[in-house]
Amino acid sequence: MFRIERQEKILSYINEKQKVSTRELSEIFQMSAVTIRSDVNDLARRGLIVKSHGGALSLQSLMSHEIPAVRKSQQNVESKQEIAALAAEMIRDDDVIILDAGSTTLEVAKRIHSNHVTVITNDLKVGMALADNENVTLLVTGGQLIPSVYTLAGADAVHYFSRIKVNRLFLGCDAFDFTWGISNRTMEEIAIKQAMIKAAREVIAVADHSKFDRHVFVQLCDLSSIHVLITDRIEPEKREMLEQRGIRVVTPDAPRHAKAKERPKERS
Repeated sequence: MFRIERQEKILSYINEKQKVSTRELSEIFQMSAVTIRSDVNDLARRGLIVKSHGGALSLQSLMSHEIPAVRKSQQNVESKQEIAALAAEMIRDDDVIILDAGSTTLEVAKRIHSNHVTVITNDLKVGMALADNENVTLLVTGGQLIPSVYTLAGADAVHYFSRIKVNRLFLGCDAFDFTWGISNRTMEEIAIKQAMIKAAREVIAVADHSKFDRHVFVQLCDLSSIHVLITDRIEPEKREMLEQRGIRVVTPDAPRHAKAKERPKERS
């Protein structure tokens, strides 16, 4: 097995198990501890995992520490691109939308093709992706920069969103639990995201399957706050449960015109 192929399999295993030891990896992949430690060091240098004493941690296992944008952008890339393509199809001509900060919403920004769209964001990377799009009127909030994730936070950003009303919000998720709702790793972004939700007539959560059945540090909202979930894949029983609650679920393998059994009422 080539080294790059082995490292991809090791990364997948760590992400699945969340926390593993060097000994466990050595036994699973039938490689020496020296080789496994070298692979773990390489993956950690690339920002794909976190080294721990005697092993490694998945980035997704970090409950209360923000994952840098460069690391997020390297995770589940194909899934995020699939989600973004579906999300872009929901953006209509003359829409006014909010793009939340995050690597999935960044992919959405790159795919906006509708005309005369107004986009409000607190993500500098999203803003840069849209800066040369002639079809987009770009508005970037004020606030204090969170450097590792290129996000503007603080009272100025919250105040900005509290004064506007938009057609739809594309909301990023750190974790999506089918009972507890959507949660976030850090407290400082919660007020901003909640202000975004209040500003939007339609809330569209964008989350790949790796975010499911997880919760991190602080709850952002329960599932009644969202109208649509766009994801790469979902188990049939979970899709049905969400649709019973009036949440439309959109995936690449499902009809894009499908609707939930009861559409949520538009916010006033």
